[in-house]
Amino acid sequence: MKVYILADMEGIGGVINETQTFSDGAGYEQAREWMTLDVNAAIQGAIDGGATEILVLDSHGSNMTRNLRYDLLHEGARYIQGTPRTDYVHLIDKSFDALLQIGMHAMAGTPGAVLEHTMSSSAWVEMRINGQPMGEIGLIAAAAGVFDVPFVMVSGDDKACAEARTVCRDVECAVVKEGISRHAAVLKPPREVRSLIREKACGAMKKIGAIKPFKLDSPVEMEVRYFRNDVYESIREREGVRKVPPQTVVYSGKTIVEAWRRVWGG
Repeated sequence: MKVYILADMEGIGGVINETQTFSDGAGYEQAREWMTLDVNAAIQGAIDGGATEILVLDSHGSNMTRNLRYDLLHEGARYIQGTPRTDYVHLIDKSFDALLQIGMHAMAGTPGAVLEHTMSSSAWVEMRINGQPMGEIGLIAAAAGVFDVPFVMVSGDDKACAEARTVCRDVECAVVKEGISRHAAVLKPPREVRSLIREKACGAMKKIGAIKPFKLDSPVEMEVRYFRNDVYESIREREGVRKVPPQTVVYSGKTIVEAWRRVWGG
């Protein structure tokens, strides 16, 4: 059984402030350790449930993506770190049996969600896919769906987990904290968080085959509304990239993977 794990940082147990999520922040080094241990718990849970091959993508931060602590990594997986990469969910293909998302956050504007945003908290206001609002959880699940890989498990705050259930009703959810506001939450102790993640990851393995991949109708239009004029103005129109004034760009493709590649290309 082959499993893909994508890891972000904002939804890691104990992370509640932006200073913990940037490399120059006071709490970043501790948050890196917590992120690694949460991911390790997911890996162990997947192995408990029968996974034989696991690939982990360190996906936090467009210019960082070197967050997982190499010295603490679980020996039961391989890992992708660094930039640039060709795809958002890099190296996923039809050989994988399941997708797990660890440390996830809710989409921009979600009330009471910890560190909510969509892709960029400083540049993106909203993303719509085929006319429907969507966050990173749905985007990642849809990218996996292109390759018929089901989204079976997520960890994050209660708002992120609720969002995940709108994408896949039967997804296993590890609620590691309860959001109060963007920078406040009711936290669970670390040992409880990692035990829960391990339990849910193991349970998710038993749902493989029962949960269908999350698929979008083709063609796909990915509509991004930008906050800042300089970001919007720097994007050039070309095939599959259309500007809709004042600050919206529509990226299109046969699949969400193709549309996202146009975003990645600037």
